[in-house]
Amino acid sequence: QKEIVAEIEGYQKVIDGARAVLDNYRPHIPIHPDWPIFELSEVTTKITDGAHFTPTYVETGVPFLRVTDITESNTSKKFIPKEEHDELIKRCRPEKGDVLYSKNGTIGIAKLVDWDWEFSIFVSLCLIKPKRELLDPHYLKCFLNSDTAYAQATARSKSGTVTNLHLIDIKTIKIPLPPLATQQAIVAEIEAEQALVNANRELIARFEKKIQATLARVWGENAAEPFGENA
Repeated sequence: QKEIVAEIEGYQKVIDGARAVLDNYRPHIPIHPDWPIFELSEVTTKITDGAHFTPTYVETGVPFLRVTDITESNTSKKFIPKEEHDELIKRCRPEKGDVLYSKNGTIGIAKLVDWDWEFSIFVSLCLIKPKRELLDPHYLKCFLNSDTAYAQATARSKSGTVTNLHLIDIKTIKIPLPPLATQQAIVAEIEAEQALVNANRELIARFEKKIQATLARVWGENAAEPFGENA
């Protein structure tokens, strides 16, 4: 029994360690003192948010993204009628190469729009359109997910029942802006790092299966006669 407990505890320590990496990792960008610093509003063409009302949800239609869709904390999906989507994109039209940024509830998570299909967003998401000649969209996403940007976001947020980050505050987040080639090199380094971090998800799944297999081995062999043949 002690051996089995020790085996399971060993697996659980690996799972806990992998979860800690996933929960605590944020990319870090070493900032060179020669890089100019800009406010986000200076290096973007638009910073806005999504629908300020709950739209009509339908079974099939245009995808309607919320914070849970970019944090992947919930698998449920929402769709709205094409007519409502057409109205919403008059003010807020997400396009490939834009960046989505969470601003209500869970704040400070950025996701690059790297797909072509149309969608609309809720007020809890901010849409940021970078000036591509100055700011690589991948670098913008990496920076907004970095520890530096997250510290700025939390310092600017308003906490009540729900934590909120207002557009006016997002626009003042300061971003270091090296040349595009340097931005792309930073992105490559961070993406390699993130691949290693994401491998922890597979590690968790594998070690959870090991725990299940250990329990199945014990209970599968002994469940019928827990006290042996002569009990």
